[in-house]
Amino acid sequence: MPKHRQTCTRCSMRRQRCDRKTPCSRCIQNKEAHLCTTEWVNGYDPAVHRKYPRKSEHTSPQHQLPLPTGPLRSLNGSTQASYAPISVSGKELPMHFRAQANGGVSGHHSSDASFTTSPSLKDTPNQQEPLPNTGNIDFITFGRSDFPDISIGTLLSDRDAYAHHRALMNGNSIQAREKGPNDISSTIPSGISPAARAVEVFHNQSLLPTKEQIFNMVDYHERNMLYWSGGVYHGPSFRRSLVEAYGQAEELQLAGLDWKWAALLFSILSSSVIGSPEQTSAAWGFSGNDKVRLARQFATATISCLHLGDYASKFHINSVQAVLNLHASEHLVGSTKEWAVCQSASVVIARGLGLHRLAAHPDDGKVDAELTAGQKAAMVQREIGRRVWWALAAQDWLCSTSLGMYTIQRKHFSAAQPGYYDEETFSPVPDDGTPTFPHVGNYLSEVAYLLINYHDDMLDASDIETKYNVVLRYDARMRSLCEEKKPKCLDPRFPFNPDWPRWVAWARRLHQASCSHKIIMIHQSFLGRSFRDPKYTYSRWACATGAKIIIEQMDREREEEEPQWWVEQAFIVTAGICLALDLFHRTEKDPEVREHQLWVTRTIRVLERYPTSSVATHGVRLLTSLITEINKKFDPPQDNQTQDPPPDPGFPDNIAPASIASAAADATQVQSQGSDEPLGPESWGPTANLDVDMNGFETLMDTMPLEAGLDNNMFFESMLSLANSQFM
Repeated sequence: MPKHRQTCTRCSMRRQRCDRKTPCSRCIQNKEAHLCTTEWVNGYDPAVHRKYPRKSEHTSPQHQLPLPTGPLRSLNGSTQASYAPISVSGKELPMHFRAQANGGVSGHHSSDASFTTSPSLKDTPNQQEPLPNTGNIDFITFGRSDFPDISIGTLLSDRDAYAHHRALMNGNSIQAREKGPNDISSTIPSGISPAARAVEVFHNQSLLPTKEQIFNMVDYHERNMLYWSGGVYHGPSFRRSLVEAYGQAEELQLAGLDWKWAALLFSILSSSVIGSPEQTSAAWGFSGNDKVRLARQFATATISCLHLGDYASKFHINSVQAVLNLHASEHLVGSTKEWAVCQSASVVIARGLGLHRLAAHPDDGKVDAELTAGQKAAMVQREIGRRVWWALAAQDWLCSTSLGMYTIQRKHFSAAQPGYYDEETFSPVPDDGTPTFPHVGNYLSEVAYLLINYHDDMLDASDIETKYNVVLRYDARMRSLCEEKKPKCLDPRFPFNPDWPRWVAWARRLHQASCSHKIIMIHQSFLGRSFRDPKYTYSRWACATGAKIIIEQMDREREEEEPQWWVEQAFIVTAGICLALDLFHRTEKDPEVREHQLWVTRTIRVLERYPTSSVATHGVRLLTSLITEINKKFDPPQDNQTQDPPPDPGFPDNIAPASIASAAADATQVQSQGSDEPLGPESWGPTANLDVDMNGFETLMDTMPLEAGLDNNMFFESMLSLANSQFM
């Protein structure tokens, strides 16, 4: 379908930039507002409407001088020949001219019409025609074209003659042809050979589940998981496209579909199979041992489809959506580094698509009665584009707590925040607390923006006391944000409406834990000092209190269809480490010792509920080692008891979830070399003898620079392996 014209006809004829308004500013300025239109009155005629403006012939000096028509004697006496224009038929023209010759553009030329063009090398005559002498020679006008003006067609013709001449000089032959399905240059992405492409296509096709399983997983992801990313794709639209892709067939043929759309499908399958509860995935036909293997295979197929679709050069929003969806599954199965690379590429693709410039539009917020079908579709696309961009920005800003930097500047984009619409009808929802996906994403963006302001102010602070004042100031701002700007649907102080979708209750609990986690991230740079200097005791109390709130929120009975999120488990691990570090700086007489020991043990018990998560598995190993070392401190072993040297559980470089997930990914890669099966709970207990020497770990807090806290550039290489979650 041709693109709707947006430039008015008056600006097009004047060769001026049009602001595409109705009427445009230039027509108003020229007092031609009544003539401003995007439709040609008598139809489009390139011979008239594409002709460049020129001066009239009677005023042009060059037309008052006769052009040379005879042979010309050069300075050395040699004779120069002037070639007459050559008339050629449409069949002899280059490919991009044949449509015009056949009347394909304006319809004013017949199929046997001839065109006057510049001569090519093969058309150069072997014999020079004798030309009459002339005594009226003007060296200024000599060599000018016989045409009264220079048209676009003439310039293109000269360009083709030059290209043909250059190809002959290079010893190459150029043949004008159209790119078809069998054209390797148009179908084979760069870096993939035809043989490798055939193998990849066959392998990805073999990974597809049955039609019923695919629809079940897509439906589950839309109902129970799409809210987490703020609704980065439109569920009803994707469902319709999936139905159209199947048609009446029972098997999806990927070779006939867009590969970037296929990548989005595989990312949804990967997130659904690993994020769904055991009983839900079992109802689909997947066992517990299959979940991790299938999630990895679907995630790998996502990256494969992106490469098959040449996503790095052919930008499409489906590529960005696929990468964002993988965020829910990649860390659970222990594959984080490749996702981080793709996430960085997604920012480039989003900028290339102009998502960062999706400012407010006059149609925003209108109801269906005020919009045509085309306007409604355009509004849906704008809103989804805004959701995608703000999701990328929020992730980048939240990374500042672990990477010590961020790349997306708020002043560098003008995209408006997503509006609140019903997903099925995409009609505006009333401001009465009705939950929508953007409620989650927009609130998270506010939290993320506060974190980068905190990061900048910490870098600007000159001494320790100034930095701690920044910590206290942002502690108050974060608590105020979590209390005052939280949407009603996510605020536990407002009653839960039974008519709301179930994900609202899950999001409430998750964001309560997230607020406590943000407090820990703000105080993390002074947590080590708080164990020794009474001036920073508030940081010790804030971290311990926040850790208990996280564990309390996460230690609840999960609902039947509630998905698991890797960031929940990272929160729990962070909380357990904070309490364990607090224990290392207490004596046996402190009343908090026994209480904190129970909290750490409770943390391990909560993590054991997620046997398919690499983050939870690694957290259990880590906290088991810590609690074993703590028990040694308060209950030293007898002299006759021997201790075997334990294996290293792989401590993270710091206690930020990014480092925890990265360390879990490295450990998972080692384990996967032997087996893809998840570790059973029996391998997590104290019998695994994961005791380690904690001397180095106790001094971890003393090695962190204040500007980055626990997330510092000393461990930048490992931090670079993971871009943090939106809920970090």
